[in-house]
Amino acid sequence: MASKPFDVFCDQVCASIRWPPARHLAREELTAHLEDHAAALEEKGISAEEAAVQAVEAMGDPEEIGRQLDRCHSPLLPRLSKIFALCACALFLIGFCASVLHQTGFFRYETVLLPAPTLPGWDDGDLLCEGEARGSGHVGGYTIQAKDAALVYRPSTKFRPSMLEIQAAVTVSHWQPWLDHLTPSIPAVWTDSDGASGTVSCCPMASTLLAQNWYLVLEDPTPGCSWFSVTLGRPGDQCTLEITLDEEVPPA
Repeated sequence: MASKPFDVFCDQVCASIRWPPARHLAREELTAHLEDHAAALEEKGISAEEAAVQAVEAMGDPEEIGRQLDRCHSPLLPRLSKIFALCACALFLIGFCASVLHQTGFFRYETVLLPAPTLPGWDDGDLLCEGEARGSGHVGGYTIQAKDAALVYRPSTKFRPSMLEIQAAVTVSHWQPWLDHLTPSIPAVWTDSDGASGTVSCCPMASTLLAQNWYLVLEDPTPGCSWFSVTLGRPGDQCTLEITLDEEVPPA
């Protein structure tokens, strides 16, 4: 049980401690230590009043103890922590609101999970036969994974004549959120089983933070062929995919 000497001593120590939570903790610890010391003296036959006085004297100068505790529990760090926390919350809210309003950052993406690609990739295409796209590789640190393929007939429109094309669905992904997606203007060519070749258009579709769905369009595929190889990228940094159709490409 704390006596008046304990209260006086703790008041003198806490007077030098500026941070209120530290004053409360210091008072509790000092009081517990003084009571333990006084109890030990009482067991030796010393009276309670005298034991309390000796326990306080054994602690030393209360002002010096208070200054040491104040240095260990400076109020500056807690205040700075609160300021930094408030600034971080304010910056987060500003960035969040700007992203929502301007559709930037994470909010420029359509979904969190990338939807499965479907073929044909455009509504004006007629599916002539299905196929299989195989292979994966890396271009510039991005992973390209083949998903599916199909032969598609697109009828003539005001802006283009009718055409046959092979469409292949691929996923282009990376694990570095600070990077932009792979540019669709990378070099891309197709080669058939007879050695003929042509150009490939890369058309990005749905996207998330770390991945995109692309449609690769093989223009003017060779009639009579059902196997094609697609090469993406430049020499030394290329990815090769294989496309096999269930049927041969019909005459144009």
